[in-house]
Amino acid sequence: MIKPSAALFFDDMPLHIRKEYGFLVSIGKENNEIEEMLQQYYSNILNCDDPEEDVFWFALAYCEWKKGRLSSYVKEKALSALDSGRELERWNEPGAETEYKKRKKVLSDLKEMLLSPMPPAKKAKKPTLNHCPWPVGSLLAYKIVSNKEHLSKHPCFNKYVLLRIVKIDRSPITKILPEEYYNESMIIGLYNWIGNEIPDPNIVEELEYIPFDELQLLKPTNPIDLSALVDTFPDELKDTATLALGNLLTPKTVTCMILVLSSIRETAGVITYLGCDDSFKDHIPDFFNTSIYSTPLVHLGTLDITLSKRMAGYLKEQ
Repeated sequence: MIKPSAALFFDDMPLHIRKEYGFLVSIGKENNEIEEMLQQYYSNILNCDDPEEDVFWFALAYCEWKKGRLSSYVKEKALSALDSGRELERWNEPGAETEYKKRKKVLSDLKEMLLSPMPPAKKAKKPTLNHCPWPVGSLLAYKIVSNKEHLSKHPCFNKYVLLRIVKIDRSPITKILPEEYYNESMIIGLYNWIGNEIPDPNIVEELEYIPFDELQLLKPTNPIDLSALVDTFPDELKDTATLALGNLLTPKTVTCMILVLSSIRETAGVITYLGCDDSFKDHIPDFFNTSIYSTPLVHLGTLDITLSKRMAGYLKEQ
């Protein structure tokens, strides 16, 4: 099999090792502890006479050397794998002469690097974790005050809207410690209310949820014959293709949005917590469609624009 690239980090496994190693260093893990974690995670390819094991040691040795943390154990493992030539041999295929030469040069450079003096150990910047400060079911009063240069004359500027946290999604930063290190995004719903002051939270008993928008992922300029497109797929994939293409071409009502929290510190003071409805923890109201096809992303930096666009239409309806 001809590899797509002869670079040291040419596929998912070495790329993952580089990402995990850098992250584990950044949270203060000792080098020997990181080595143990990575070896345990990749135990299925270690000690089984597989070229993938050599790639593991190449990637780990490279990462450690770059951080000034190369251990004698990992260095010995990587050099032994390089001297064996086992991993290089799988690149030696008819028609892959160019990639073989490139890979040979990459591995030669790696060996030269590992035998050279390491740079001083580098301090790593601690990662920033974005966690939702409110629980599922929280009612929030959101004041539209950002993007002043675009919204200062908008009828919704400086007004409050009411949001409900429908769900909180968790995205692990690391596959090795997924339960400890993760980012969160919150899925929010919107009420049919806008006002100049924060209302009594009990007002929601008289309100309804409203959609954010109508979304069509693909907007063709000309009519598309779905059957003709589906016929281009193998028989075993036709049903899946029909469903996927249908999702792309069918307008979706955006009943909620995924609010990315990476910039939450930049908007301090515009969100007021009003209370929590714990029932959302066990049941999301039927109104909300939280499927990936119907729930677009919005950042706090642009949420005001999204809300102003939607609520301006609502003001006209009132």
